[in-house]
Amino acid sequence: MELPVLDKFCFVINLKTGCIIMGIINSILTFVLAVILITFAVDIKDMAESKKGEVDGMSSVVYTIVVLLVVLLFIRFLFDLVFVWAVFKERSGIIKKYCIFWIVFLVLSIIGFLKTLFHMGAGHVISQILFLAENFYYIVVIRSYLISINEDGVL
Repeated sequence: MELPVLDKFCFVINLKTGCIIMGIINSILTFVLAVILITFAVDIKDMAESKKGEVDGMSSVVYTIVVLLVVLLFIRFLFDLVFVWAVFKERSGIIKKYCIFWIVFLVLSIIGFLKTLFHMGAGHVISQILFLAENFYYIVVIRSYLISINEDGVL
């Protein structure tokens, strides 16, 4: 099964402008999600400290995963800004490398989300699901833009 190729971003805007818009929006959302996950990590840490004598092994694993996701999100924030510059300058090599990073990041985000799903509140779960759905559409737009700027139409 192959990903679809789009002609327009949201059926209205050209792909270059759409990639720039999505890059800026995604960098903002990435930063906001990192802040949300920091609050989640603080909640886990407070909950573990409130038990005092009882050390829950699962809480420490979840805390470690959340901290790693926060670090990855801040790296992703910087890469999003570089991606916006690369789209503006039509640097397909940088955009392809960004896609590889994005795919790895998405897989790690899905694994981390599934691992921590039952320890999150409803707000955290909803924000994670929206973030993953937006990123899936984002990869379809990026792939379509890459195909449109390559002369032979092949990645």
